[in-house]
Amino acid sequence: MTHFAILLVIFSSLLHAGWNILGKKNTGSSLAFALAASSTISLLLLPYLIWFLSTIGINSLPANFWYLAILTGIAQTVYIMALVTAYQYADIGVIYPIIRALPVLMVAIATTLLGQPSTWLQWLGFGLITIGCVVIPLQRFNQFNIRAYFNKGMFWSLIAALGTTAYSVIDKSALTIITHIADPILANQYSALFYLGIQFMMMLPPLLVCCCYNRNLEPIIQARQIKYSAGLAGIIMGITYCLVLLAMTTTANVSMVVALRQISIVFGLIMGVLFLGEKWYLTRTIGVSLILLGLIASLGLRA
Repeated sequence: MTHFAILLVIFSSLLHAGWNILGKKNTGSSLAFALAASSTISLLLLPYLIWFLSTIGINSLPANFWYLAILTGIAQTVYIMALVTAYQYADIGVIYPIIRALPVLMVAIATTLLGQPSTWLQWLGFGLITIGCVVIPLQRFNQFNIRAYFNKGMFWSLIAALGTTAYSVIDKSALTIITHIADPILANQYSALFYLGIQFMMMLPPLLVCCCYNRNLEPIIQARQIKYSAGLAGIIMGITYCLVLLAMTTTANVSMVVALRQISIVFGLIMGVLFLGEKWYLTRTIGVSLILLGLIASLGLRA
């Protein structure tokens, strides 16, 4: 993983942590928020998408790219809906770190099966990051209870983690296709921005299907009501993930990007203490230390 890619992901994680601090003031359902944010990014980037396709040739992208784009929209929707459902059954302090931690290992396994194996040192790093994510929400170690992880909330958090794993692997494959085609004409950052717009646009049909399937139009109504605040948040989210996509174009193994993104948890904890008056515990010190050691181990052979 190049130093440039590392800096991109770290800066993206800083933005992501900052958005999560602001997001605590968000009102309305997560489905409504996703609809408003996705619609905003899609509309803003629509002229750019048209320009990009006209520049490289509208027929230059193969069918498998569009299949991947559809799949990433579905995977993103699975992640959002499973996340919302998981929070209905379990405490956020249990669910959030699990959803953040599991994709680190899942993506590493997926990329290994796809022919991009990680070294033993990187596997050690992934393991340390995962343990650190689980330790951080605890105030005391004696609070850990394995039974808290055997419930419906854990089941849906696994589904959410699978969604994250799926769109991470799919995004890397789709970006590889588009950068290979566009490279003679446009630089990678143009391709990353194009794919960002496509990704958000492909989220809209599955999200609307969820509303229609449940015969619940309330999220659509709420999306219109929060269109400005959610739209601004969507722009920040778009910038954040665009940096991640750009990092993917310079990195062979996407599991490294997914692992490095967990540094956002460290940033989020620090911001929570500085701006929200949250307390810092010994468990957080150990959890942050494990995450940082895991990042050092996983990036050591590729930095």
